[in-house]
Amino acid sequence: MRRTAETHDRIAWELNEERVSALRRISQTLESLIVQLRSARDGVSQAQGEERARAMMAYRSLRARAVQYRWFLEVQREAMGLRHHHRLDEFYRIPADVT
Repeated sequence: MRRTAETHDRIAWELNEERVSALRRISQTLESLIVQLRSARDGVSQAQGEERARAMMAYRSLRARAVQYRWFLEVQREAMGLRHHHRLDEFYRIPADVT
């Protein structure tokens, strides 16, 4: 019986380690996307004509990916038992869409 409990504890520990790893990867990717968005936003504001249209499309695509990763972060946190996400937007502020 003790061996079964030890095996269970080891597996539970490994699963938690993987959850933490996934959370770290997701948050690092989201942080990187936010940095890229800030840079891309500057590019949109400096571009004109056709170049601006391409820059806006690229920005919107990048922003959609950031929004998706923000959702991934929330889902991963819930998988770990963390249910309150109201402060995430303070730490992972996704820039607004461009017009």
